[in-house]
Amino acid sequence: MSGKKGTIPWNKGKKGLQKHSQETREKMSENNIGKNNPMFGIEPWNKGKKIGPRNEETKKKMSQTCKDKRGYDLSEFRKFRGKVNYLTEQIYNENKDIINPDNLPRSVAGVNGGYQIDHIQSVKECFDKGMSPEYCSRIENLQMLPWEENRKKWK
Repeated sequence: MSGKKGTIPWNKGKKGLQKHSQETREKMSENNIGKNNPMFGIEPWNKGKKIGPRNEETKKKMSQTCKDKRGYDLSEFRKFRGKVNYLTEQIYNENKDIINPDNLPRSVAGVNGGYQIDHIQSVKECFDKGMSPEYCSRIENLQMLPWEENRKKWK
């Protein structure tokens, strides 16, 4: 904590996002127009870079590199993972009372107190062993885990 000892922080006791009034927002907007804008004259990092879909030759090279490094076709794994995610969501919605009986809050990584659906036997493991997306998504393979624990499994 910075500041002098005994000084009360300006936001002590305040909760939530502090919102500016419409008048303050308009003044802030006016003050950042043109040369007053801190980004004025600075070129975007992606200016002139090729953006858009990759051509077929590039896709083939990337796919081959992935096969060489990882031992499998990344596009096939992505299709498998997409199907597993879709089926997992369906199974969860149909069996929420079994998979999540305590109604734990689902969230993305980084949210305090948040939980995620975990595949006990990982999607990658199921893919490597040639199992079907349906097998990987079955109710017996799903559990709720705090997002921190779920991320640790990835390492």
